[in-house]
Amino acid sequence: MNRWIDVIRPINGIMGIVATIVSAIIGTGLNFGRFYLSVASAAIIVFMVISAGNIMNDVVDVDTDRVNHPDRSLVKFPEMIQNAKVLFIIFFIIPIVLSILFISPIALVLVAVAEVLLITYELYTKKLGLTGNITISVLVGLIFIFGGIAVDSVVRMFLLFGMASLANLAREITKDVQDMEGDVDRKTFPKRYGKEISSVIASIFTVSAVIISFLPYYLKIFSIYYLLVVLVSDIFFIVSVYVLFGDPERGQKISKYAMILGLAAFFIGGLA
Repeated sequence: MNRWIDVIRPINGIMGIVATIVSAIIGTGLNFGRFYLSVASAAIIVFMVISAGNIMNDVVDVDTDRVNHPDRSLVKFPEMIQNAKVLFIIFFIIPIVLSILFISPIALVLVAVAEVLLITYELYTKKLGLTGNITISVLVGLIFIFGGIAVDSVVRMFLLFGMASLANLAREITKDVQDMEGDVDRKTFPKRYGKEISSVIASIFTVSAVIISFLPYYLKIFSIYYLLVVLVSDIFFIVSVYVLFGDPERGQKISKYAMILGLAAFFIGGLA
């Protein structure tokens, strides 16, 4: 079981579930009772698509992971690879069915687009460096749009889409800085332009996300309670920028905590 947990990496999926539910709360407050089936379906869909992406990543990257991530299950237990491929297919098909049955045609289109982007990323755009980073970051931002679709409230989600995409783009570049030595077959941004320039670019994206984070309060979308929590998140983001230049791995971890705090701020903003 622990082997499969390592492959699926459920923490990422759980964060996706939280983001979906937060989007529903932002769209309707706590009054999404009539949408409970579509919200539950959306949460399951997001978890499964994220998990499918993690599975495909480990299958495609099994060779480079021998250098970058030698402790991953598919590296240590190659007999799991075939079953991982089957699980990937299951995790891709079920979201399509759920979106048709319980949400809407628009949700189906978004799921299909997300799955195509994931496959394209793993097979092609991941090797193109910044293009791949942008692809993944757009997918992260689309979770908020998808949650809004589940409750028929999309407009205010576009601001959250921008914030989440920028913050994640910075994190993706930082992860590539961390993996520079093992990325022998990828033209990542850090491999093309070096660690220092990449760290500067990641910092610019992070600061941009911090600046945008004030807009929901300024535009009266969220209350002062959102602002208080998002300020803590922003502090973590700024610290991650400072740490990034000396220790990319630690900077990346701090930015992940900042994103979790950002989710908490969105949640509180949706309630207050």
